[in-house]
Amino acid sequence: MTFIVQSIQYQPYRLAFHEPFQTALGSISHREGFVVEIRDRKSHDRVQYIGLGEAAPLDGFGMESLAETERVLREAQRSLINAEIHDLNDIENILTKYDHTPAAKHGIELGLLNLLSQVQGISISQLLANSFSGIVRDQVAVNAVIGATTPERAVSKAKQYIEQGYHCLKIKVGTKDFEMDLRRVEAVRSQVGAHIQIRIDANQGWSVTEAIANLKKLEFSQIEYVEQPVAASDLLGMAEVRQSQSILVAADESVNNLSQLQQVVNTQAADIIILKPMALGGLITANHAAAIAFKAGLDVVVTTTIDGAIARQAAFDLAAALPIKRACGLATGHFLIEN
Repeated sequence: MTFIVQSIQYQPYRLAFHEPFQTALGSISHREGFVVEIRDRKSHDRVQYIGLGEAAPLDGFGMESLAETERVLREAQRSLINAEIHDLNDIENILTKYDHTPAAKHGIELGLLNLLSQVQGISISQLLANSFSGIVRDQVAVNAVIGATTPERAVSKAKQYIEQGYHCLKIKVGTKDFEMDLRRVEAVRSQVGAHIQIRIDANQGWSVTEAIANLKKLEFSQIEYVEQPVAASDLLGMAEVRQSQSILVAADESVNNLSQLQQVVNTQAADIIILKPMALGGLITANHAAAIAFKAGLDVVVTTTIDGAIARQAAFDLAAALPIKRACGLATGHFLIEN
């Protein structure tokens, strides 16, 4: 079954946070982007299918500006009309020209994937899973996120999350005040017990020397892994951090495309690869990235960039299609007032 693109429309959105979210990169108070709507020229049993996508760039992850996202979406309105899509390869091939604007590409690709899944009568997860075992999970373990807040507030948040059923917590660190970071993590660990997994995210906040020293102090808190302890471009430094202490290292901002992923693999800079579909330019590229990581013997975790509901569902669809054992960072909708 195939479809032909009849039209591409997009609408801007702005989603405010309940409260500013603090990370080592700064404070985030809202997310802006575009909902993309793609219509099929054909009718199927008198039904015209509509595929929804989401394009939402975020600073710090190698994405284009919001204005550039809109420019690309306007261009796609003209250039992709009458494109005929048979399979994933067709989608991938017609979107290669948008590789340098990953958020826009994500939005267009997701709309096309939603259409393809409707036309073929299978889920997006199944479309993607056919590249691996063909098995789709109906449940994906997820972590909750605690921002760079006070130790007391972090403990309060942790208890709330555990009451809600979470078994894995990600705590933001990497601020200019490591003693506060340390107190935050230690306070949460002391209150939640050893059975709850704790992972930390430094968002490039440390130098190599600081990362090694800080992580050695954090070892006693039974940390599952640390995300992006040093600058994204410093892969040799990240490899040194990985080799100099016992906590596993995850590459996040270091992996915004397949070329960067291969460099992480080549330099042995990480044990785990964080896949953000919005930053990678869509689910298809993220699926390829997972295959590269697994082949290299690395673990994979899928996370969002605190997106709207359409992109969050897409990230879940990707995670459900992959043989992932670790909790994924998909539970971010509660940060938004409307989502």
